[in-house]
Amino acid sequence: MATWKADVFVNSQVGRITTEVEAATFSGAKEQIYAKHGNVQQIVNLRQVNSNRGGSSFSSGDSGGLLWLAGIGFVLYLLVTYWYIAVPVVAILTALAIYGSSD
Repeated sequence: MATWKADVFVNSQVGRITTEVEAATFSGAKEQIYAKHGNVQQIVNLRQVNSNRGGSSFSSGDSGGLLWLAGIGFVLYLLVTYWYIAVPVVAILTALAIYGSSD
């Protein structure tokens, strides 16, 4: 089941509210909103905010690892593309590190 969030205009007395429902599909979420709030006048911005299919707990907040992976991939891309610059720079930095640690 997924969590869905929507802005709902119930009527002129209640006004616009934000609500969350649990449903497997978009149409199921609309049905849940009608069941929860009755005959609403308008449902806008119905969106899925969380999905726990198959026991997976991945959410958009867990993207730190993906960002690290993308960063490492980009650095590797730069090393492969500009190897003729990277090899001398790494050699110089290694020589400086060895020379600096020998004191």
